Amino acid sequence: MKVTYSFNCPRIDVDRYRSELDKKMREAVAQAVLEWLDAVLMEIPTWSGASRATFIKLGMQIGMNIPVEPAAGNWKHGLFTSRVDRRGDGLSQSTGKVDCDASKGRYVFIYGTTLPWLIWNEYHNANVEPDATLFYKVIKEGPYNFQTKGAEAFKRFAETVELPRVAPFVKSYPVKR
Repeated sequence: MKVTYSFNCPRIDVDRYRSELDKKMREAVAQAVLEWLDAVLMEIPTWSGASRATFIKLGMQIGMNIPVEPAAGNWKHGLFTSRVDRRGDGLSQSTGKVDCDASKGRYVFIYGTTLPWLIWNEYHNANVEPDATLFYKVIKEGPYNFQTKGAEAFKRFAETVELPRVAPFVKSYPVKR
């Protein structure tokens, strides 16, 4: 007796899937940065512009404009006092980048600062626990807890990210024996 049969063998187009996955992950990281920055910047006031300027480098990575204009001056004891523009301090004392490397499966963003008063205000109420070497009074009392709020925003967004479906990249090829 002779039996002839045929069946289909599935094959995944791995290169096309990886390309789609890379595209999706780059979009997800950019959106994650946006969500993180939106949450963080809600906590950071603008005074001299330094603290908010620490986020410029990261914002530039996704084309986001970070408003950092120093606050306008005011009248105090009959004199007009202006704020010092310290945006340069914030820029020089910060890092911010998006690092996407499909070959290593790495999709991250990085923010860091060494700006003393932002670090102090992250953990302290400077009007109650002042650091005399840094400033006098602040317009928004800390602790800011911006890292925690940013992490929460990131996590909320990350939970919604879905990887591309594999099915569109699977082809069936007949196999005969």
